[in-house]
Amino acid sequence: MKRFVFLSLSLIIVILIPGCFTFQTPAPPVTPPVATPPVIVAFSSTPSVINSGGTSTLLWNVTGAASVSIDQGIGMVDVAGTRVISPTVSTIYTINATNAAGTVTRSSLTTLNPASPPPAPVPFSVTSVIANIEPLTFTGVCPKILTLSATFTANGPGAVTYRWERSDIAYSDVKSIIFDEAGTKTITSQWELSESATGWYRVHVLTPRDTTSIPVNYLISCSNTSLVTGVVVSVDPNSYTGVCPKAINFWATITANGPGTITYQWERSDGAIAPVQSITFPSTGAQMVSTTWTRGGGTGWQRLHILTPNDVTSNQIDFTVNCVP
Repeated sequence: MKRFVFLSLSLIIVILIPGCFTFQTPAPPVTPPVATPPVIVAFSSTPSVINSGGTSTLLWNVTGAASVSIDQGIGMVDVAGTRVISPTVSTIYTINATNAAGTVTRSSLTTLNPASPPPAPVPFSVTSVIANIEPLTFTGVCPKILTLSATFTANGPGAVTYRWERSDIAYSDVKSIIFDEAGTKTITSQWELSESATGWYRVHVLTPRDTTSIPVNYLISCSNTSLVTGVVVSVDPNSYTGVCPKAINFWATITANGPGTITYQWERSDGAIAPVQSITFPSTGAQMVSTTWTRGGGTGWQRLHILTPNDVTSNQIDFTVNCVP
């Protein structure tokens, strides 16, 4: 009976004194943060297409990465930067960004244009040929000498073969001209006409490529007035070595086919032209005229130009003067 009462009092005391005992609610469990993979903000090559031997620039920008690397031998890099590249072939570059959440990648292609092949060699060719005749027209005493000229233009070194052709179907022997390099060369030839004629001349290139110049027309009208049939110039001395200055003597033999007065002048290599002079022929025959040129050394030439009654030019005579102190 006493035990029962004790237990009841103990229970009553517990109920009547609140706050003497504390009951705590357990804290919820802590959830660790979730890791996120890196972000490759940018990765590109500029320009993306280059020529052989050219360069491009890789650019990258990565966030949230513990390490960043690029393949093709570049290796570990900062999270942002640039790198100049010069691939020899078209190449794909790949960037790798890594952290605790994993690795992300991105690629960029740099395309290489194939090298252009060297230009094919241009074969040797005559690109232009132009013919000319001097004079194109003539009226006077014959024979008359026509001067033919041809100007060739070539694209490089090589040999050209050609011949002169004219309207009466006649043509010259085959001739040649050598080019050491690309450029233009002019050749001349002479043709003597003793009677009236009209027609054309042209240059026919045979090799390296068959082509012809534009024909050049001429008109020669011969008359039978008093005329000079020949003029020949000689010199004494034609070569001299000694004390200078030295007087060089020139003679011209003029042949006429009848009586009349002939006008003439001396022409020489320094461009000087002597005053017009005259000589009278009482009948058919030959006469001589002369002149002197004093030189202080060097080379030169002189000739006689018949002005009337017909235009005739003599041979061109050369000379050399060597001065000795």
